[in-house]
Amino acid sequence: IVLLLRAVQTTFIACPKVRKSWRRFLWDTAFRSVADVWNIKQFQFVFGTSLHIYEVWARSHGFPVLVDDIGTHGGRLLWIGPRNTKRVVLYLHGGGYIIPLQDFSVTFWNYIRLKLEEEGTSAGFAIMSYSIIPTVEFPTQFVQAVEALQHIIASGCSPQNIHIVGDSAGGNLALALLSHMLHPIENVPPISLASRIGGIFLMSPWVSLTGDTGSHLVNDSFDIVGTKTFAYCGRKVLEDVPDSLRMYLEISKAPDTWFKGIDKLVSRILITAGGVECLRDDIVQVSHELSKNHSEVRLIVQENGVHNDPFYDFLAGERHLGDLTPKILVWLCQGLKGSKEED
Repeated sequence: IVLLLRAVQTTFIACPKVRKSWRRFLWDTAFRSVADVWNIKQFQFVFGTSLHIYEVWARSHGFPVLVDDIGTHGGRLLWIGPRNTKRVVLYLHGGGYIIPLQDFSVTFWNYIRLKLEEEGTSAGFAIMSYSIIPTVEFPTQFVQAVEALQHIIASGCSPQNIHIVGDSAGGNLALALLSHMLHPIENVPPISLASRIGGIFLMSPWVSLTGDTGSHLVNDSFDIVGTKTFAYCGRKVLEDVPDSLRMYLEISKAPDTWFKGIDKLVSRILITAGGVECLRDDIVQVSHELSKNHSEVRLIVQENGVHNDPFYDFLAGERHLGDLTPKILVWLCQGLKGSKEED
């Protein structure tokens, strides 16, 4: 009853112009209700580990459990379907660096993988399982991301055949990876690329951990993750981060020259944001800064979309997907078809 009342309030009072199915409204409301009140211990107790979530998902969908241990810092690659290393989509999951992988995001990327196969484009999809706080502190996650990329390249995949995709905190980590290439972090392994990375896709990237732009205020009652939750996660992440590393996490506050040279590292970049998500203004700002230094940056702001909107169609079991998912598929398909398959 409480959930239904909350859904009615959200639908007709907080966000009267957004038209979604009742299934989506109920799941969005349930997600927001939990995100508003749970703390780190509750999230991690209920969800467990990324490896466990992946294993359950793989077995329930009839897939083999394929896990690569990478480097020496506890990172893993979890493969969705075959371990194809000719072309690879490397997925960095979100969750504010405090929540593990979510099964509905795996379902989303498996949908994309299958649709690509229908278009005659095959690629291996690997999830990077990284350590979440407070288990470890930064820059461990940066090191794990570097080791994941190095592992894929060492397996025989050329950088031009690699697409890195990340949502929310995963998008933050993808940008931190690029930032490390431009501004190397002490005690983090360097990255040497024989060619540019094929592409990077950032879904609702968490580019501001302090959240002080206008959209955090005006979209708080609309978004699936509220300002309070973003602020809570941001404080937990930043409390043990030295000043020398804050810029790698607070990308929206980076100086104008921060992304100079990024066009030499990656061929193309897609960034998406929800029109009613709290991070909208921060994401638009970072997209603008990236486009100053790269001609192949595309920003899509989904009308009435929330944070990581495409994922929640899969959480809710929607039959009719939103308009952003096909655009992501087309962009990724174009990039993978344009890459060179090596023997």
